[in-house]
Amino acid sequence: MDVTNFSSQPHWRHCYRNICTDNFVERKHSFPSPFTTSFKTHSRTKKITMSSEVVFNLEYLTRLEESARTLESTPQQRSEMMFKAQREVDAYLEQLSLDHPTGWVIPPKETQGQDKLVQPGQYQVQSGPDRVQSGPDWVQSAPDQAQSGPDRVQSGPDQVQSGPDQVQSGPDQVQSGPDQVQSGRGPHETEPLPIQENGVSIDEVLRDFSRIGNEMEREGHPGHMAYVPGNSTAPAAIGDFLAASFNPYSLNVASCRRAVKMQQMIVQWVGRLFGYPSACAGNLTSGGTVATMVAMTTARDHKVPRSKDYSRSVLYLSELTHDGVAKCLSTLGMREAVVRKVPVDDKYRMDVNILRKFIENDVQNNLLPFLVVATTGTTDVGSVDPVPAIRAVATQYNMWLHVDACYGGFFVLCNSAKHLFEGVETADSIAVDPHKGLYAPFGTGLVLVRNGTLLRNSNTRQHGNYMQDQLTNPEDWNPEDLTFEQSAHFRAPRVLLPLQLYGVATFRDALQEKLELAKYLYLRLKGQAHIQVVEPVLSTVLFRIPGVSDNTNRALLREITTDGRFFITTTTVKGVLYLRVIIFCYRTHRQDVDVFINKVKDAVVKMELPEVEFCHAG
Repeated sequence: MDVTNFSSQPHWRHCYRNICTDNFVERKHSFPSPFTTSFKTHSRTKKITMSSEVVFNLEYLTRLEESARTLESTPQQRSEMMFKAQREVDAYLEQLSLDHPTGWVIPPKETQGQDKLVQPGQYQVQSGPDRVQSGPDWVQSAPDQAQSGPDRVQSGPDQVQSGPDQVQSGPDQVQSGPDQVQSGRGPHETEPLPIQENGVSIDEVLRDFSRIGNEMEREGHPGHMAYVPGNSTAPAAIGDFLAASFNPYSLNVASCRRAVKMQQMIVQWVGRLFGYPSACAGNLTSGGTVATMVAMTTARDHKVPRSKDYSRSVLYLSELTHDGVAKCLSTLGMREAVVRKVPVDDKYRMDVNILRKFIENDVQNNLLPFLVVATTGTTDVGSVDPVPAIRAVATQYNMWLHVDACYGGFFVLCNSAKHLFEGVETADSIAVDPHKGLYAPFGTGLVLVRNGTLLRNSNTRQHGNYMQDQLTNPEDWNPEDLTFEQSAHFRAPRVLLPLQLYGVATFRDALQEKLELAKYLYLRLKGQAHIQVVEPVLSTVLFRIPGVSDNTNRALLREITTDGRFFITTTTVKGVLYLRVIIFCYRTHRQDVDVFINKVKDAVVKMELPEVEFCHAG
């Protein structure tokens, strides 16, 4: 760098002053940075004199320090911020109830014996043990006993007003609070608070952030039955708060042995759930796709060590395998690899006979079958592939077997579902999502590799010289040597704290409840006219009106979801369009499913379909 030219810049010229004290002398000379110093000590005078190349401004440094200390919050400041943040969280969580009057559009309806509309704010619908009672057919709310339910108070698309601040919601407009924050069609209405040179108050920041509650899919809502909804518990949120506050580097024993042990404990516990040996290894990841990518990287390095063979390597999936699996090939540098999608049988499981034929044909054509992915809980249907049979084929052709258990994996906790995971203990790797079955926040996946040494060989980190003084033990299995991630978030507390606080039994019961609710929904819909329903394997239920167009089934979907109480979607399986319900949120219980069933029945009646016999399950 040209020091002379640098010193001529206006930004630095004001720093060049002569400041003399008893122990410090600053001289007017240029240097690229006012913070880089080279001191010379003169033993006779006992003064520290800066070399002739350095310029330093003590007043400037003091001003920087005063500003930087703003980041060092006091206990009182932290308490105030946490209290205000918790208030916003509580306000949001109160809306995660099927009977809460805000958060979705409730159409007006006249109350019994009155000629005026039910206004949620006017009648002060409140929640609590003595105030709101919910059930399959009714909801009562004190003090004026405004009643709502599938047969009494319904929602409409145009307008609902609530409370003294006139909270309004509809397809075109949502207003909330005294400042009438709006979200709707205009993109400007959802812009977050901008990043500015100077900060603002915590109240303004939280007020802005809380608007997200009116502009999101409320995954924790009991009526959210689309995709695979994410959930999060209070202890998990506290775990994230603790992880961010203590902020350990959790990927190396030398930096924080206890943090590493917390992660290893979770990994080994999950390994035991699936029957893996103690020699397995794994890591917490940012999600199922990254977990799958880590596993596939290990498979690639072990089965296809030479990059020149990538173009003839073959990956085998079922037609219902999650799209994230094939996506990983590009990230791994195997874009040229061949992907075979194996059809599923009449139970939506990978057809092993067709898989074998595909492999035999590829071998004859000098291709290299290297990886097959089985799924225990497909996203579309919840079906489970026959892992033992797939394992036999993989062994015969020296292939890596990976099991995608991201959605269904933690149902292994349930005694009624354990048989579905037979053979998973023989898989070479598994991906599972704690942010699904263990109700951790989004961004929590987990990868397991049966032979941990193979995982380590694919990811071992060679430290730079700047870490040469760090004490290391070759016997330590550091998380940074079991994934490509470094400087990752300390994810263990968000999983561990809820397990420690509630115990495994609570999670087992919550998951078992979802399996039972899926069976309950299936049996209730099975006996309804005009409805064809697919028997669930896990907690996903597909149904449709047979013998009509796809547009008619989409119209049924719109009728069910129009008031915003329930969110479901469609899927197409083996060329047939179905309405898809997944019961996974821990807040979803029988009374919510009863309301949903009534809504389906009412929607079918409104469609005025011709009389038919009961439809058999499909």
